[in-house]
Amino acid sequence: MRLSTYLTFCLTVLLFHFSHAANNGPGALEGHITTSDGKPAASVTITLIGTGKNTVTGEDGTFSINKIPAGSYQVEISLVGYEPVVREVSIEPNKTIFIDVQLKVSSTHLQQVIITSGKSKYSHKETDQVARMPLRTLENPQVYQVVGKALIDDQLVTDRVDIYRNIAGAVPNFAVGGSQGMSMRGFANTTGLLNGMITSAIVPLNPAVLERVDAMKGPSGTLFGSNRNASFGGAFNYITKKPYERLGGSLSYTGGSFELSSFAADINTPLDNKKDMLLRINVASQREGSFQDQGFANNYVIAPSFSYQVNDKMKFLLDVNLTRSTFSTNTFSIGSLNNTTVRSFKDLALPYKRSLTNNSMDVNSGLNNIQARLEYRLSDGWTSQTNYLFSEGYYNHFYWTTSNMLTDSTFSRIVRNQTPETFGNVQLQQNFVGDHKIGTLRNRMVIGLDYNYTYNRLNRVTTTYDTVNIHRPIGDLNAEKLNTLSYQKGFSASKTNSSSYGVYVSDVLNITSVLMTMVSLRVDRFSTDGTYTVSTGLYAGGYTQATLSPKFGLVYQPVKNKISLFANYLNGFVNLGPLVEPDNSVLKLKAQTGDQWEVGAKFDILKNKLNGSISYYDISVGNATRTQLVNGQTWVFQDGTQRSKGYELEIIANPVPGLNIIAGYSQNENKYTKASADLQGKFATAAPKQVGNIWVSYSVLNGKCKGLGWGAGGNFVGDSWFETTNSFVLPGYALLSVSLFYDQARYRVTLKGNNLSNSEYWNSNGTAQKPLNFLAGITLKL
Repeated sequence: MRLSTYLTFCLTVLLFHFSHAANNGPGALEGHITTSDGKPAASVTITLIGTGKNTVTGEDGTFSINKIPAGSYQVEISLVGYEPVVREVSIEPNKTIFIDVQLKVSSTHLQQVIITSGKSKYSHKETDQVARMPLRTLENPQVYQVVGKALIDDQLVTDRVDIYRNIAGAVPNFAVGGSQGMSMRGFANTTGLLNGMITSAIVPLNPAVLERVDAMKGPSGTLFGSNRNASFGGAFNYITKKPYERLGGSLSYTGGSFELSSFAADINTPLDNKKDMLLRINVASQREGSFQDQGFANNYVIAPSFSYQVNDKMKFLLDVNLTRSTFSTNTFSIGSLNNTTVRSFKDLALPYKRSLTNNSMDVNSGLNNIQARLEYRLSDGWTSQTNYLFSEGYYNHFYWTTSNMLTDSTFSRIVRNQTPETFGNVQLQQNFVGDHKIGTLRNRMVIGLDYNYTYNRLNRVTTTYDTVNIHRPIGDLNAEKLNTLSYQKGFSASKTNSSSYGVYVSDVLNITSVLMTMVSLRVDRFSTDGTYTVSTGLYAGGYTQATLSPKFGLVYQPVKNKISLFANYLNGFVNLGPLVEPDNSVLKLKAQTGDQWEVGAKFDILKNKLNGSISYYDISVGNATRTQLVNGQTWVFQDGTQRSKGYELEIIANPVPGLNIIAGYSQNENKYTKASADLQGKFATAAPKQVGNIWVSYSVLNGKCKGLGWGAGGNFVGDSWFETTNSFVLPGYALLSVSLFYDQARYRVTLKGNNLSNSEYWNSNGTAQKPLNFLAGITLKL
């Protein structure tokens, strides 16, 4: 199907939705909640499950929810520390339905709960993004974690890597082009999803625009495909801030070590009296120097979000993200281990605070994301979701310096010059989400169609700039000389285009109220003409590949809504193009696959004060390529295998009011089990065997010190290997951080100390990371 044909089809779907909007008006739900002794229950949360609508009871115990499309719903009545009460309701057009519910809690006890308000800040994990349908975490056979706004605020996060440190088993990493990401279960991923869609490579994304980050563990190809999401360890999804139905917002400023200066504004407002049209705008600017003698990172973002409730059945959402960045980047490589005695970053003669690049060798980039979503309620049991994404990034210039170690004291400075580059992705997606009954059995499912078009326009050259001795004066490194060397060597101009079509179905069937199964399948077709080289005028490497990606899950709750036992089989895949063998024959490759088996338990116990998960997983990678010498010639075989196995534990606790704890621990072994001779039996790079995290926060909930609080936590990452021969160590590290805050209705003040042990450590690119540093932030709430 051509792109123009697909666009026409999706436009037709949109027009169909608008032309068939319901003429009947929406209904409403009102109610009265009382305590066990018959008194009004205030501050009780009322949620209309699966709609995103919720409210809180007033002092008289009453509530109301308006603009509800006609149909059958489940209403959840929840109070901190108590199991939720669920009621079935049927909403009729232009009518108001009334319910009366009595809680099993006395008015005296309820008042104590309201005053202390010691609700767990970190335990909210309900999302329809992970399964592309509304599933509670105890119902989902896949392990996932959520880092929400409360934790981001408590930790005064100004860098996404600090978000990743709260995810069990995750190790932050960084792509030289500006994308940040994490390794999970031994596999690296630097290109996450944005609101469930596949963007182009994400440049430094300011955390100020984020509501939360969802981290999905294990291969996730069935629902999310392969394009730019090929990690077998998991996928992560950035959820941006969305508008809400009142005037509000905040202004914040954070300053800190290494000339950090960060400003953010978050403004939300209804645009009409009915509050059908809502607008939220986030603007942020951040500038930072470096603890090294050279280095900086600046970024600017504007991110408006607009929603329009067209009628009781239809809702439209538009998200825009415009980011501009300039930053320096420097990586480390090893020319030859034969000429060096150093076997760990800790033993480098290069001083920790010294850089072999300078600020003229930077990256100047931008990213434009436009996302649109149309939701339409087709019937009581079915909803249509139509999603569109245009995402384009670019580099005005890209100077990537690599310090290549030749001996213990000499380095060649190799610079990749990309001037300019444009890369992008267009995605169209149609989901039909159902929640209905088959006989007496509840059945939830999603049927989806997915189209991706990815392109890249590249102009690049890699040059050895010079060789330096760190014990002697080091010559200048500047962009003007680099450009001269680059033009002398000559740029290589190329372009690539690829497209993929996916159809997927995922079905969750409640065999009983405590036993459910998940069966899912994706059919994916990927095609590309290959790479077009301007100098030759020819394409090379074109191919078409079809892949099946299944997913299965089983969940049993021995204690309903408190403990679930689960097992899953998850699949992911990476499209691979053909290779030319020594005899000029063409080896047509299959997609590389990752297959995970996992068993474990999830829990939400002790009146919601303790929840989390523990699991054991085993990931087998198949169809990997390997090389082998045959009669003096290097041949390629597609029978390579790799195995990553281990266990993970996540704990979220709220043992007493105001005290919140989040902690995680993982143990992993990721090894090549059948590979080329130099990889056989070796461990994957930057895949530590042990990773741990903990953060503890306490807030005073009443009295003269109400709002005063503190937080403290740490991270532990074990040793791993920096390069594939397992000869050079990427040292592990331990970090300690502490915060102090004062949170009031109109403002919040936070002080934070990071890496208080002043540990020296490096990321997977061999780049030295921040030593001891301090932050101070103030937020004015509108």
